[in-house]
Amino acid sequence: MRYFLAVLLITAALLASCTNPGATGISVNSAFRRLVPPDTKALAAVDVDKLKASPFYQRHQKELNLPMLDAMSERVGFDPRRDLSDLLVAWNGSRAVVLARGQLNRETLESKLRSLGTRPTRYKNYSLFGEDRETLTFSKHGVAIAGPTGAVRSEIDLESSGGGGVPDELQARLAAIPKGDQMWAASRGGLAFTEIPMRSDIDSALSNIIGYVNATSLGIGFDTGTHLQAEIVCVSNEGAQRVRDALRGGIGLARLTTRDDESGLLGLYDAIQVTQDQQTIDVKADLSGELTDKLLAYLPQIRNRADQLLQR
Repeated sequence: MRYFLAVLLITAALLASCTNPGATGISVNSAFRRLVPPDTKALAAVDVDKLKASPFYQRHQKELNLPMLDAMSERVGFDPRRDLSDLLVAWNGSRAVVLARGQLNRETLESKLRSLGTRPTRYKNYSLFGEDRETLTFSKHGVAIAGPTGAVRSEIDLESSGGGGVPDELQARLAAIPKGDQMWAASRGGLAFTEIPMRSDIDSALSNIIGYVNATSLGIGFDTGTHLQAEIVCVSNEGAQRVRDALRGGIGLARLTTRDDESGLLGLYDAIQVTQDQQTIDVKADLSGELTDKLLAYLPQIRNRADQLLQR
């Protein structure tokens, strides 16, 4: 089960690693909306179908032919590159639920899991596959639900009661994201995912700005290049200034410690613009196709650095 969850999240990160500015306002897929818990603090999504249709993906789909995904496809009969169309992660501050939609053949997947020795348990006429702590099941509408067993059972109760939906505060954040972006994220009540254990020095650095952040939104869109647009809503103008200065300082330091032969990273840092409008910080970056292609070569290195940051 950990393997299944890891592949889903890694696929999302790979597909969205490197998104078309336009009219703002993005919406949660209707198949997922009813399954969003009311206590959700952050949402992150990838529109895999739109992403695979982009010129960037067409140029680089071979880079996504990872041995782990190939092995999973052969063993379980599920290939995220082929079978996923939409992915949504809902985080409540302590646990995440992954919702997936696409060409997911429930009977085939369940049969494969049984053949691997995974015995399903029952909860309100739903079959739950997985270990004691992590579970996979399917909603009445064919959405795959994965996460901690308690969270998956809560999802089943939520579907039965009809009490799911995007909280108003998060809906307001989604309105700020460019329409059509293939990857997006939004949070309320502070900076998202800071509860995840991180290396002590990174945790200390974040602690200097966490208290100033009230809500965030991020959209990334692909065409021939990559376009990023983010908003950080702070608790006050003074707090926004602190966050702005911290972001600019971090980008400046990263650029100073980047070697001259790492032109892709240098181009990325130079492209990022951080501005402030009262309590709101705007972060934008428009990267050409050539620069985006260069950055893809750094993806394994970026993943390794991210893993290191999450280790204490």
